[in-house]
Amino acid sequence: MPAQQTIALLGAPGTGAPALAEALQHRLADSAMTTQELAVADAPQLPTAIRHTLHSAAITLLMGLDLPCAAPEQARREACDAHLRALLADAAVRYHVVYGQGPERVENALNAINSIAVKPYVISANDVSDAKPMRLRAWDCEKCSDPECEHRLFSALTGRGAADR
Repeated sequence: MPAQQTIALLGAPGTGAPALAEALQHRLADSAMTTQELAVADAPQLPTAIRHTLHSAAITLLMGLDLPCAAPEQARREACDAHLRALLADAAVRYHVVYGQGPERVENALNAINSIAVKPYVISANDVSDAKPMRLRAWDCEKCSDPECEHRLFSALTGRGAADR
């Protein structure tokens, strides 16, 4: 059984982090992923426990500011969001911002989660199973020149995987 992985959720008050956490937990019930909503107080830096959780999380999702609210509340949300982004940048935490309302937000979050998913094995050009996991980060092809790497990148970009052969 694969190790449990955490999806960290952050957001300004009223941006829907609890609802998204619940919806994702329901949708990902059969997987080895769990959601964890993190409440970050107005502090100059992230507490050590939250920093550790964010660095060990499979992905960090930050709620977008697109949910409707009153104008005075929106100004407070924007200030909190700017503070959260600064804390994440200071802690060197990569994150994805999730927008949308209701099911659209859940789908956008799932798309972000799928964008970092690791496939256990990569099929090489010879249809031989390699025991190498796919890389999580974007390729730097200007300096790479590895033909298998370029093939995997091209296949991924065109949507052609091993199943299409």
